[in-house]
Amino acid sequence: MGYAARRALADLLCYFGFYNNLPRIIFVAGMALGGSTWIKNLLARIPGVFTRPTPMPHEVAYRQDICDSAFSCFPRRGHTLLKTHLNPSRDNIDCISRNGVEKVLVTYRDLRDVVISHYYRLINFPKDKNAYDYIDYQAMGKEKAIDVLIEHTAKYFIPWIRGWCEVAKKEPRRYCFVKFEELKKDTKGTLQKVLDFYEIKLSDRKVNEMIELAKGKGDMKTNLKKARILPSGYTSNFRSGKINQWREEFTKMQIEKCKKLLGPALIELGYEKDLEWK
Repeated sequence: MGYAARRALADLLCYFGFYNNLPRIIFVAGMALGGSTWIKNLLARIPGVFTRPTPMPHEVAYRQDICDSAFSCFPRRGHTLLKTHLNPSRDNIDCISRNGVEKVLVTYRDLRDVVISHYYRLINFPKDKNAYDYIDYQAMGKEKAIDVLIEHTAKYFIPWIRGWCEVAKKEPRRYCFVKFEELKKDTKGTLQKVLDFYEIKLSDRKVNEMIELAKGKGDMKTNLKKARILPSGYTSNFRSGKINQWREEFTKMQIEKCKKLLGPALIELGYEKDLEWK
């Protein structure tokens, strides 16, 4: 049975009391290139939970913002998984709140590895040349491109994660933070942490099955081509998923640049104790 047919059947069953132990909306606010697709692929395997269309004006979605129309395809009785890279602005928080999002899962990653993942993504899949933020990273060469992306990460990704941390201070029980590195080292334990956050009870066998089905397979180009026909809950942009790949890729000067621009945030997030790392 196809994904859409299974989703329709599950929504129908909700009218008769099935899946009543699930939250109406599982909402992921993931740091771009920070493991949010992997956590989405895991949660998409929860019985009764499905991804759905999220119609929005292009400029709103491109800025990683959200508006009421994004929720227009979500049934009142039915369970929806929505993965975003949502900015933690007041308007966005107000929007998801009034549309029924009660809890938010925030995923993030070592900012240095985000830089490397961002570089390879943009080399293999550059943005549209007509996009307002298009840059030809291929033309500038690897070293210069990584320098620029370190600056980009400091300018956009640090305020993003700090913003979510500030929002969570006001309602800590509403937010759950997951590091990509935790998910990588202890997938089952981290997934169970998320399930407990949403008060979802699944058998040990089912959890193991979800992990197996969501394992990263293939390379990024192959996976993104498959994404054109797969349901959004199962699409992947898996590349390598390495931890500390920055150690293999950065020059000494880039490490010093990271200390200056990313260092305080890395300490705040628990990735370093000080600025003495090499």
